[in-house]
Amino acid sequence: MDQVISARVLRLSNSAHFGRSRTIASINEAVIRLGIAPLKTMVVVSWLTSAFPRVPKLDMQTYWSDTFEIASIASKIAEKVRIDANEMFTAGILHNIGDLMVFTLAPDVAEQVAARVAEGEDRQAVQQELLGTTTAKLGAELARAWKFAPRLVDTIEFHVNPDAAKIEPLCALVLNFACRLHQDWDHLESKAAKIDYFASHANSGALVLPSSFYVSIDKIRGQGREMALQMAS
Repeated sequence: MDQVISARVLRLSNSAHFGRSRTIASINEAVIRLGIAPLKTMVVVSWLTSAFPRVPKLDMQTYWSDTFEIASIASKIAEKVRIDANEMFTAGILHNIGDLMVFTLAPDVAEQVAARVAEGEDRQAVQQELLGTTTAKLGAELARAWKFAPRLVDTIEFHVNPDAAKIEPLCALVLNFACRLHQDWDHLESKAAKIDYFASHANSGALVLPSSFYVSIDKIRGQGREMALQMAS
């Protein structure tokens, strides 16, 4: 394994997300202590951060910070609703990889999409018009090419519209809510606002998440940003 990728895998293995009390010092130890599935995710992430250190017109630090935050939230929700937390972490990592592809291959189009969405247009509709596809579909195709499980591919493709998921709508709903939580959370300034958010949000009700779940989100908030910084170094 490439030395840079190996170093990043080890940093991620020792991050707060994986909650290990003893430092993992080698790739072999990471395999033994974390398992193949989490390690595959970390290798993919490490490769992506190496392959795309800079992308025109895209703030990579913000991109990876947002990505890891969403992945961490998706993983935490998955634990609560009893689905594979590592798979949901992976889905969170890959859910917006289509954006990275578009900014790399067609940065001007990516900016057009961003501008029109900022004016209030629907992101999926604008992408379909300008690209002939959506970034969710592009991400799903990439995950399929990398031979990730069909359920994970389905989750990535349909996380914007979970009801359309063909394999496991619950997974798509978890990822959808993780994206929304990340988008909204820092605007909820009080405990009461966070409790009300979980009490009133349709996704929270569909997932049967108690209002007290806000405590779990508060505890992991910032872990994604920490991982992004570790992977950038």
